Amino acid sequence: MGFKDPKDCHSLEELRNEIDKIDEHIILLFAERHKYVEAVVRFKNDKDAIIAQERKDAVIQQRRDWAESKGLNADVFEQIYTLLVESNIKHEMNLLKNKNNSNV
Repeated sequence: MGFKDPKDCHSLEELRNEIDKIDEHIILLFAERHKYVEAVVRFKNDKDAIIAQERKDAVIQQRRDWAESKGLNADVFEQIYTLLVESNIKHEMNLLKNKNNSNV
């Protein structure tokens, strides 16, 4: 999906349309990411494997670093990814519970 360079936009409406296209693309990427989050439960058998605190900390730190390297506010991206990862953990816990119940 291609996006116009901001300097090639000649109106506020054009800029907003490009922002909307980018946001839609971001949502599509999050939906794709979600498929992988669901798939990892196949390889996790308990709560500790899902929580994986070291992995969680490393992921959040790496996203902070990526944001900072692009000149973005690392604190904002830490908050975004903390919320995302914690939401994924809750979802994985539910999937694990359902997986364990179906194995009974």
